[in-house]
Amino acid sequence: MPEISDGSGENVIILDSDLEELERLKTFIDGFCDREGVPDETRYHLSLALEELVVNAIKHGACEPRQNAIRVAMNVDGGQLHITVCDNGVVFDPLKFPPPDLSRSLSSRPIGGLGIHLVRCLIPDIRYERHGGRNYLYLTKPLKESRDLAGEKEDEETNANRNGNHTR
Repeated sequence: MPEISDGSGENVIILDSDLEELERLKTFIDGFCDREGVPDETRYHLSLALEELVVNAIKHGACEPRQNAIRVAMNVDGGQLHITVCDNGVVFDPLKFPPPDLSRSLSSRPIGGLGIHLVRCLIPDIRYERHGGRNYLYLTKPLKESRDLAGEKEDEETNANRNGNHTR
């Protein structure tokens, strides 16, 4: 199914529960980020997080029916990127699981948990709900990136140099 824009500023793509859909997801994310002027670092974080969440739904969600099983919606509002990922898979709240113990060796850790840990590291605000037989993850990420802060520091240094002050 093609991407949809419903007039509210929300961009939506509906995916089948099939790994071949990852290319469509990537194209959708890139198009959205281009249209909205999403900074490169945020685009990278968004791509990693959404790929991880969609792959989890496909591989472990037992989505039925497989057709039109996953919906991803995105919009920008108030300097925030808002994403909703929903699927018709089995009940699964990834936020209930504790972060993996990264101090243990890979061979001594249980399998799983690294993907959602990555998503939690990349997306600061995540909320889960289950209703209507679907899992919903609501993700929010600020658009202002660390490079903006570096730019502000450069501006401060430039202004200080103009005024004869030097910063270290």
